[in-house]
Amino acid sequence: MSKLTKMMLLPVSLTLGLAGCMGIGPNKTYVLTTTSFNYDPSYRTYMVKMNGEEMGGGFGGATKRSAVILGPQIITWGEDNSTRKHPAINVVNLTKDDLKNKRYLSVHLYPDDSVEIVTSENGPRPTSKGLKWRDTLWKK
Repeated sequence: MSKLTKMMLLPVSLTLGLAGCMGIGPNKTYVLTTTSFNYDPSYRTYMVKMNGEEMGGGFGGATKRSAVILGPQIITWGEDNSTRKHPAINVVNLTKDDLKNKRYLSVHLYPDDSVEIVTSENGPRPTSKGLKWRDTLWKK
């Protein structure tokens, strides 16, 4: 590569590098207060992870500041009373609009191993779908 080519590529590469660091473009990282809700009463969850980043837990009672990126979210978690690991059967895709002006993100873990992500400005809350699951399972 010639010296002229290198000099022309330098400003372009610096601009793209700064865009990533400044949170511009598809690699933007949001920092939100996170928690998780497990609606299966047969176990408590631990190590709920979204794209490898640990989330808070305890049915909304424990929170953690977590880095959240845009795009597909791969979610996994474990059980406190066994060595079983759960991978979510669905993938939630977060967009800029999902996270814009939001302070909280909650990961909802359903007994069929599906997940839902809810963002809000005013704190995490259980979902009506999850509470119905929990009520049904407690009656059994």
